[in-house]
Amino acid sequence: MKAMVVVAAALVAAVGCSGRSDAGLDPAPAPSPAHSTASAPPGAGRLVLRTSTSGGIAGLGGPGSLPDFSLYGDGRAIAGSSGTLTEYHLTPRAVRSIVSAAQDAGLATPRTVESPNMADAMYAVVTFVVDGRPRTTRLVEPVSDGRAAALLGRLNPSAWPRGDLAAAPRPYRPAKVAALALPGSATGAPRWPFAKPLGSGTRVGTRTCTVLTGADARRAPAGRWSEWTDHGRSYRVMLRPLLPDEADCASLA
Repeated sequence: MKAMVVVAAALVAAVGCSGRSDAGLDPAPAPSPAHSTASAPPGAGRLVLRTSTSGGIAGLGGPGSLPDFSLYGDGRAIAGSSGTLTEYHLTPRAVRSIVSAAQDAGLATPRTVESPNMADAMYAVVTFVVDGRPRTTRLVEPVSDGRAAALLGRLNPSAWPRGDLAAAPRPYRPAKVAALALPGSATGAPRWPFAKPLGSGTRVGTRTCTVLTGADARRAPAGRWSEWTDHGRSYRVMLRPLLPDEADCASLA
């Protein structure tokens, strides 16, 4: 599971709902205002909902990590692991249903559900964008909040009815790929084949980030670490696909 990249993307959402913001093992969000349908926003790159995983002994959730699931206002959903991402296209009705479920789960009100008995707890991190502002909820795993757990279960593409899909799934082809570089030690590594140099870009956590576009982005083997040499130096590089709401390296910080 991957960590979240929280991005402040715009959303023209339906009504928000109230919920408890205090920590607890099993908070019960207050009922949301009555609504018959929840409207989903238009916009190809406007984030609606994102989930990721953080914490644990491995320290998941650092800068530059891929989220587990991202849903956009035009019905695109991007999910996968280790950079092997699949793009889905949901019907407007399916998007509205997910938005409504997020409201019912109280995710318009940020909160953190802790566990005092777990020093290295894993968290499901959910970002729900309401009125253009991302609201982030952290839920210790296994998730004990029934409505939030039900929502997370609905975000598994393998469980979606065929009628929820407006088109067949396909591999996600990013328009941009971020090269996240650390100093390497490998000898005899191949020469960096792209025009953008490594080691002189934007800092994202402990890594240096440069963005590949155009033909370079299409050729980049995104989703894996590899060793390269550039200008006489060795680097260990993660080629990380940028998602539709991620414009540049600053989006990953």
